[in-house]
Amino acid sequence: MTDTRDTDTDTVLEPDDLSLEGDHVRELAENQYVIRAETDELNTRQSPESDAADAPTEPSVDARGDGGTLADAPEPHGVDISLKTDGAVAHHRATSHDVREVFVDLLTWYAGQLDEDMSPSEALQVMLAASDLEV
Repeated sequence: MTDTRDTDTDTVLEPDDLSLEGDHVRELAENQYVIRAETDELNTRQSPESDAADAPTEPSVDARGDGGTLADAPEPHGVDISLKTDGAVAHHRATSHDVREVFVDLLTWYAGQLDEDMSPSEALQVMLAASDLEV
């Protein structure tokens, strides 16, 4: 493999070149960000993170960054969710032809966001045990 850092310095970003502040950056999860090269319509239309009671918002852009809405997805089943825990907001989107896949993906993602020290299975067991649901 050829090292092109010396000949292609205009296109390579150094760590100091990256800023995780600003309208062009959206945090997906801890240490995971989507950084847009330029401000676009999606960035200007997003409002600052606030309580869900404020006002309905457009569905979030999924982690792939394709910008489509859930209604535009070709799969018949899907979820587009934002979760706020301890002041951090995480976003997730899943679509599939199998509703069970979407449900399992949603539960696994949600449980994985709650506690770094627990596996999603353990978190779900604790949540179910604490609920009034009979499983």
